[in-house]
Amino acid sequence: MSKTRHRWWGYVKAMIRAYPELKEEYQELHAQSMAIDMSGMPKGSGGASRALENLAIQELPATQQREYEAVRKAVEAVLQKPNGKAWYSIIDLVYWKNSHTIAGAATAVGYSIDRAKQLHGEFIRMVAKNYGLMDS
Repeated sequence: MSKTRHRWWGYVKAMIRAYPELKEEYQELHAQSMAIDMSGMPKGSGGASRALENLAIQELPATQQREYEAVRKAVEAVLQKPNGKAWYSIIDLVYWKNSHTIAGAATAVGYSIDRAKQLHGEFIRMVAKNYGLMDS
């Protein structure tokens, strides 16, 4: 007997697939320019504070930021688990490398297909909870 899927199930899977791209965008927004201005010319009023202000306000659009944070928090939680590396590998192979099915990823990390399916579903629920789609 199959379990009832939530309406948000596909949306959360899309969030997980988009994570590497969002992570890259996020890191680009937060990369500081290490160039030093050697001209000695004044930059006008508040030049240094303006640069800091511009850095501080660079964020992903609100929805993308929430999606990124939901997946990032789930990844961090997974990596803290005793079986975290294998669990992370399953998610990586299925969603980010797009090279394996859940069954193939299970075989690659030495888990049973049922265990890999269980971890897969648990990861999706973690992301959904982090995003606010699940009640406790």
